[in-house]
Amino acid sequence: MRGITWFSAFRIGKRLLSSWHLLLLTTLFLMVWPSQAKQDRYADEPETFVYDESLEEKWKESDVILPSYPRDSDLIPVTLAKSFTLKIYLDSKSLSQAADRVVRFSLIVESPSGARNVFYDGMRCETREYKTYAIGSAENRFEPAKDPQWQRIPMLEFNSFRDYLYRHYVCDEYSTARSPAALVRIIKYEPYIKYEN
Repeated sequence: MRGITWFSAFRIGKRLLSSWHLLLLTTLFLMVWPSQAKQDRYADEPETFVYDESLEEKWKESDVILPSYPRDSDLIPVTLAKSFTLKIYLDSKSLSQAADRVVRFSLIVESPSGARNVFYDGMRCETREYKTYAIGSAENRFEPAKDPQWQRIPMLEFNSFRDYLYRHYVCDEYSTARSPAALVRIIKYEPYIKYEN
């Protein structure tokens, strides 16, 4: 009987010892882990980053000067999907890209009847926005738009020409504006004709 009691006491003591070891290891881990969690495993820099808005580069729009009214001899036809009923052209002489990374161009939109609307637009690839700075008049000159604002490029179901320009020509797959020279080359020699609505 005494042997059984001694053996039982030994097992209970062993369990208490194991529990004590577990408690000790857990306490040590909890003491060490917070200091390790704050450090990058490869450097002394903290992993957490505090965002400082004052260090952010503020986007500033460049000054805009209206170009000459487009001439037919300078127009580049833009290949569109077959479902489009409109035709669009870009004026090669008006294409520009300023320090603000906005691509600006004269855009001619022609209806099936031959009627034309002329715009001087800017396109921001990073934000998927456009702005119309001026509209062509019946006297073949640009009239500055009243209080032009940046607007989201619409994704219309039908004749969404600005969206098409944005996705297939003006901006690349990383939402970065192409240079005017690259844009002319793509429109003239590498038109995006695979896309069908």
